Amino acid sequence: MNAEAAYRLPLAGRLHPWTLVFGLFAVARQMLIPLLYWVFSGFSVFGTLLVLTFGIPNLLLVVARYWTFRYRVEQGELVVEQGILRRQERHIPLANIQEIRLEQNLIQRQLGVARADIETSTGGGVEASLALLSVDDIARLRRCVFEHRSEGVPQAGALPAEAPAIAEVPLVRLGWPELLIAGLTSNGIFTLFVILGALLRFAEEWLPDAGRRALLRGIEAAVRALGGQSTTMMLTTVFLSVALLMLLSVAASGVMTVVRFYDFRLTEQGTALRRTYGLLTRHISSLSPARIQLLAIEQTPLRRLFGWASLRVDVAGVAYERQEEQQGRGVLVPLIRPAAAEALLARFMPGCVMAPGAWRKVSPLAVRRGILRRSVWLVALTAAALWWWSWPYGLWPLLVGLPVIGLVSWLDYRARAYLPGARYWFVRQGWASHAVYAIPVNNIQAVVVAQTPFDLRLGLATLILDTAGQTPVIIRDLPVAEACALGRQVARQVEDTSGRKAVGF
Repeated sequence: MNAEAAYRLPLAGRLHPWTLVFGLFAVARQMLIPLLYWVFSGFSVFGTLLVLTFGIPNLLLVVARYWTFRYRVEQGELVVEQGILRRQERHIPLANIQEIRLEQNLIQRQLGVARADIETSTGGGVEASLALLSVDDIARLRRCVFEHRSEGVPQAGALPAEAPAIAEVPLVRLGWPELLIAGLTSNGIFTLFVILGALLRFAEEWLPDAGRRALLRGIEAAVRALGGQSTTMMLTTVFLSVALLMLLSVAASGVMTVVRFYDFRLTEQGTALRRTYGLLTRHISSLSPARIQLLAIEQTPLRRLFGWASLRVDVAGVAYERQEEQQGRGVLVPLIRPAAAEALLARFMPGCVMAPGAWRKVSPLAVRRGILRRSVWLVALTAAALWWWSWPYGLWPLLVGLPVIGLVSWLDYRARAYLPGARYWFVRQGWASHAVYAIPVNNIQAVVVAQTPFDLRLGLATLILDTAGQTPVIIRDLPVAEACALGRQVARQVEDTSGRKAVGF
């Protein structure tokens, strides 16, 4: 079937009428302080003028955006138009669109509308945001962009004919017990401290002076009461307080993970991976395996203890901001068994298999380098102890810390290894928090061999494999000759598989 036959209905649309209602609520939220002043001032003339001055322009902007916003697909491009006095028309080539991400809050889910964020291969984040569209319109737009790109360029104002829906094959589904485990075993021990810091900042900005003074007096009274106790009682109270805060922090991390990834589902739809998750805000996105630059099987210490891991991806053309990372954008699966993670890699990345006995170790000199690098703070601590306690009692940091540093350096050396392959390279690292990285050879953009002063002294080097994602893969403490040979090997593999030269070699 040719392209003209496949497209029979016009694909041109505008925002959903519910956009006006949500826009009005957004204006009301922005106008909260003027509205409160207007009410508590007894609907005074000044309050009325304040509300009208700031409210009417915002309302007009909401209405103008709704009536002027248009989108259409024509001549291989997604065209987005908006504006009255300053008319803007953005043309996005369909070939550059990497993802159309759907996000809904609880109310939008009940109303059947959502925000559609268009992401492209330029890596600049969201290229265009269509808020709000009906879920059906987003599905039609997604089908037009992705399913028919290879069939030909759609004609102006044309929509693909209805085609049978591609069945979704379930891969991973996580209920709230698994998500609670994911939160409890993550490194979320300081989550509560972050929440308390945000609350204190909110109190500093929004509480009146009397409220802030009362809060400070309460903190001061608690410190004085603690200082009036005996040394043993004071230390016990501090220890129990910190332990309680850490337990509450871990519990808060578990609850936040359940809310963030609620009803998590990873499915395979055609050649794409589809992720659906979220309680308060529902996220639905599709990911093509061709966009994956790096896959990481990551384990925190608790997850290693109980045999769990998470699966993270680096994607070409997407630079996640901190807020997006907190929403789980970079997480492919938040909790999975390591063996199941390896099976998933082999499923959507053919040939991605790690041979258990073929790992290559880094240089044993990594132990010495680790001791030298970690001893800097130990020397400073020992000097401070000698100044305070004098000789020889001030040597206790050195006597206690040096064996610990030696053990940590040895464990770190044992945990690090690499496995070169014809199509994929694997790198593992981390003795406490463990990670295994899988890098497709044809995605490697640059190969760098670097040396620090410590490396020069010991005859070592660092090999860096960089992709179009955010995380470069680093193999430290290799002999110089081996690092250079590996760099040349990777560069040849990149040229053989993709026909281009890797930067650096």
